[in-house]
Order: sequence, then C-alpha cells, then structure tokens
Amino acid sequence: MDSTATGLTLRRVLRTDLDEFVALETALRAGEQPPRPAPDPAASARYLAAFCRVWDEGELGYWALELDGRVAGFGGVQPKLWRGIRCWNLYYRLHPVHWGHGLATEMATAAIAAAADVHPDWPVLVETDPGNTAAIRVAQRAGLRRQPEQPGDEYAVLLLTAPGRTR
Repeated sequence: MDSTATGLTLRRVLRTDLDEFVALETALRAGEQPPRPAPDPAASARYLAAFCRVWDEGELGYWALELDGRVAGFGGVQPKLWRGIRCWNLYYRLHPVHWGHGLATEMATAAIAAAADVHPDWPVLVETDPGNTAAIRVAQRAGLRRQPEQPGDEYAVLLLTAPGRTR
C-alpha cells in the first residue's frame, strides 16, 4: 500500500525484516534515560515471528513502513482481545530520525482505514505508557480518545469506538 502524501510504503512485515527490527529497537533503547541494552536478537526474532503469524493466519497485521526504499519503522493494526472485546491493536514505532514528520499519524490513519475494511465493527485500541506523550498525540490525531483510567490499568488507554459500540 502506498501513501501519496510522503512516499511512505506500507507492506506486510516479514521474518527477513529482523535486522531492521533489531536496529530500530536498538536505536529506541539507546535514546532512553537511562539507555537500555540492545535487544536480544533471538527474542526479537520471536517477537517478529508473532507479527508474521497474524498474516499467516489470514488476518490483517502489522506492516513494515518503508520510506525511500528503507525501513523507517513498523506499525499497523492486528486483532486483540481487550476487556472481552475483539478489537484492533494499533501499534507504531519509528526510527528516531523520522519522528516529528507525521509518518506515524499517516500510518495510523491508513491502518484504521484498512481495519475498517476487514472488521468495521471492531474498535481500535492503543495502550501506552501514560508518560508517552508522543504516542498519545499520534493516537489522538488518528481519532482515538483517551479513556478514563480503570482500576488496575498500567497503561493509558485510547479508543476509537466502532459504529454500533457504546464504549
């Protein structure tokens, strides 16, 4: 899927994206305070394989985001059971050099549209650290609304309610 606004290409994530996946996580961890160690490649391979399995099972899953022929990040939607409700989990992670250019919002908007074509009755969900203001802003720009905190919530919850849903 191509986005005409920026030249962003969204394609199914592949197991061969492992090097880019590890490089992204390494860059993100290096920017944290304090920085965390680089990810374990074997654990990253399992994580990426889980992303690929969603596609293998016939569902819409996460994409690799390519810009100018290079992987700029990963994101999209995939099915999730949340509080007993089938929904789309919206995910986005970009290399820091691409932050602030609207790519995450562009991808999130495309993912929401693709999700609506597959299961329009499912809400779209983002769960993120309450201090992750950038992720919260992306979700809000894509149309999700922050939900009131529930007892036991570890994350900020943002939701785009599907037609016909009351919550």
